[in-house]
Amino acid sequence: MWRKPILHIFHESKICNNICIKKYPWGWKKIRNIPEVSVTSDNIDLNQFKDNTIEPYNIIYNSFIKNKDFLDYQYTNPKLSIALNNIRRIVKDKTINKLPNKIKVDEIKILDKKIIPELFTCNYKYLGYFTKQEIYDEITTGFIGPEIQHLWDKKPSKEIITLSYKSDNFYDIIEWERDLSVDEPSWQVSNINYII
Repeated sequence: MWRKPILHIFHESKICNNICIKKYPWGWKKIRNIPEVSVTSDNIDLNQFKDNTIEPYNIIYNSFIKNKDFLDYQYTNPKLSIALNNIRRIVKDKTINKLPNKIKVDEIKILDKKIIPELFTCNYKYLGYFTKQEIYDEITTGFIGPEIQHLWDKKPSKEIITLSYKSDNFYDIIEWERDLSVDEPSWQVSNINYII
């Protein structure tokens, strides 16, 4: 009940001024020829990763068309969820009805891959920032101190992979992120076409 209003308080962000959401509510119409960046990864198969993102990409797109509340999903982080909800409220249904029902991806390119020291946010964490375990770890390290070296050394970090998706109708740039401070982290989208 209080989860969504709290997420709005802590994660509301300004939508980029350079996008034209009333004319192009989803994606860029003009195809840009951006070369793929050569990156390597020790812990994931990047080609398989690209293939595995097509279905979630379409789920996010269909949720936008069907006016679903993105704060009910774990596919997008809180800032992007709120931004997509706000854009969907602005865009008229007749504009949305002109969009195709599904995106058939023709080409995926990796544009960037990086690891940054930043807290991983999620729609289902407390305040969007903390799980029960993260709260416990913070309180424990505060009470006990540096004796628990493994908790003191545990700094938040996340991996971000930026992909471009080319289809007949759109050219989209999507940032995927995952929490590196947990075992077997799942991926979510943190930005689409630099709207935030």
